[in-house]
Amino acid sequence: MAQTTVQESTTIRFGSAKWEMGADVGSLVNVGAIRNAAWEYRFDKTTVKSDNAGTIREAVRNEECGISGDIMEVNLSVLGSFYTGVLSYDTVAAAPVAVTDEAQTLTGTVENILTHKNGDDTEVTAITVTNAAGTTTWVRDCDYVINVNANGYTTIARAYPTVIEGGSALIAVTGTDSYFLSAGAWDAQPAVGDHIYVTGFTDPANNGVKTVTDVSTPNTITVAELLVNEIEGDTITITRGGIQSAEVVEVDYTYTPLASRTLKGGGLVTFTARVCRFTNTDADGKVFQITIFSATPEGGITMNFPADDAEDPMLVPISMTGVPDTSLTAGEQLFEIYDEQHV
Repeated sequence: MAQTTVQESTTIRFGSAKWEMGADVGSLVNVGAIRNAAWEYRFDKTTVKSDNAGTIREAVRNEECGISGDIMEVNLSVLGSFYTGVLSYDTVAAAPVAVTDEAQTLTGTVENILTHKNGDDTEVTAITVTNAAGTTTWVRDCDYVINVNANGYTTIARAYPTVIEGGSALIAVTGTDSYFLSAGAWDAQPAVGDHIYVTGFTDPANNGVKTVTDVSTPNTITVAELLVNEIEGDTITITRGGIQSAEVVEVDYTYTPLASRTLKGGGLVTFTARVCRFTNTDADGKVFQITIFSATPEGGITMNFPADDAEDPMLVPISMTGVPDTSLTAGEQLFEIYDEQHV
């Protein structure tokens, strides 16, 4: 017989957690696959009693947190980051590798991750982006943007389109290479070399991607492509950036992988504290998150090599102890639990 009913169903937690770690909250890196993720808040309780008036005060001292798990991805870079200040991590670069015509479908302004990365987690080099046909070379920071994510992969995204003129009936094509705004001024001014995307003209030759060659004449944008003379009157929109949402681009670049990684220890004795975070995300994308602001390893590194015919891989248990970060506000120095699931 049931003795009660569930009081708050959203407080019943399911699933594991993602472990992130880094120098600060803004530079956390995913540790990867783990088992046995656990967090604990602990302290020593102190009680001051009198002989004749009962308990005077109850308090805590030696506040700390524990965060631990068994690391399944034995990544020397990650291990070195856990043991920053005590262990030394280094790499040796291999020969650069050229990639040609890597297809990427750019939808909205969502970042796509390039397939290959530099071993030192920097941006890949010699980036060239063209349309699928190879007839147009897109312009960085006009048509697309490049970034490096927290895991060191170079990303590409369609640049957010800037409206040069939206829904105007005052734009004509003059001559064979210029758009002219008969009144007012452009909402935004393109630069020479930019690509613009034009829609709304009756003649299809005046629509589509165009390359800006001159903006020196007021209210006039001159382009490299051949246009057809057309009077104003149609509802015209011109935006900066030629790549359209869901368009396929071809990316050429060069990346430099690693030839080797090395983790060394012995002789360094002072840890550099790290931020550690567990995040559990439910089916609705809501998170339950625990962050420790200043954590250092509780012990060393153990690597037990499994048998050759074992199904389980090597597991490396890591246990971190967090202590108050006195640079933060009192009462908020040790940890934070953030909950979107129980709202």
